[in-house]
Amino acid sequence: MSTSLYLITNTKLTGNETKKDWDLILEKLKQLNFETTSYTNANFETIKETGDWRYEFDGNEADGFPFHVEFLGPFAFFPSIYSNIGVIDTIYRYSVLYDFVYYGLDWFDSYRKNLYEIVKIMGGTEVIYLADNICVKLSYYLDCMALENVAYEEIKQKMIEEMGLPITDYTKLNRQTFSYETVNEFFLDDFADLKKGTKY
Repeated sequence: MSTSLYLITNTKLTGNETKKDWDLILEKLKQLNFETTSYTNANFETIKETGDWRYEFDGNEADGFPFHVEFLGPFAFFPSIYSNIGVIDTIYRYSVLYDFVYYGLDWFDSYRKNLYEIVKIMGGTEVIYLADNICVKLSYYLDCMALENVAYEEIKQKMIEEMGLPITDYTKLNRQTFSYETVNEFFLDDFADLKKGTKY
């Protein structure tokens, strides 16, 4: 069973924005000029995805569901905005955090820069990494809190109370002891290096 990488962020968007506001966010995303993702078809040919960013509304508080707008496209990130929190789905697995340190993945710099650009557009300043499926602790905060529109700061405080202070240095993640079933730590990235124009 795969375990996907998600992020939550402290977005300042509330769901009270107008269509003009959402269109402006859409245009900002389009200006990022991200590379599209690719996949291998049944003939083992590499196929590049096509298209561009778009958004869809999913959820209506009047009907008892949290407000939710999702930005979709042929890219590695899928940002969603609820009235209390931003959630970013990705094409990556949670273990990529640990693989980066262990294997020295050279694309990680551009990954973080792209992520930071999305977070800024969403009005956020930091992210917490979460996972679905068999990462029991982290998936609880995702499925039972973030996707239920619980506020970012409330989730952050609960995680600190239950798991201790977050790891904030990627080099402190230990791939050799990593196991999805026993993850008992969480990672917070405030992009301090990118804000200052330095390397983490």
